[in-house]
Amino acid sequence: MKEFFQLLFKFDLKALFFAPTDNGFIKFFRYCFVGGIAFVVDYGAFALTCLILGEGNIITAVATTIGFVCGLIVNFLLSKKFVFTEDANCNSAGGEFLWYTIIGIVGWGLNVLLMLVATDWVLSINRYAAKIIVALIVLVYNYVARKIILYSDKK
Repeated sequence: MKEFFQLLFKFDLKALFFAPTDNGFIKFFRYCFVGGIAFVVDYGAFALTCLILGEGNIITAVATTIGFVCGLIVNFLLSKKFVFTEDANCNSAGGEFLWYTIIGIVGWGLNVLLMLVATDWVLSINRYAAKIIVALIVLVYNYVARKIILYSDKK
């Protein structure tokens, strides 16, 4: 964490975002930044779909799915560039994307489930506010799962 704050206070954005690092805190920071960009894409697609299609449980699930797919693609591409620059625990780029997607699908299921719990089944939270809360929970799951399954040190 010390290295992160040193780079932040020096405003060394090149080192903070682009320089190779094994620092887990810096990698998580980068993943949050990348996740934020992917979330904007996800949320935009979600909100646009809701505006076009209207209200209801099915619409919420469809909109969440469309946003997820858009966000997953952006997240994968940016994560490969800025976060998980090491080789994956796979033999091919296709295998890496497949595992990235499988982890993402579990995240999508968690996303849909938590959205329905938050908006319709239990809490009755506004779906736009719920989307932000759920995204933060799923962001942590996605990072930890991808780090452990795909990008852990090979032994």
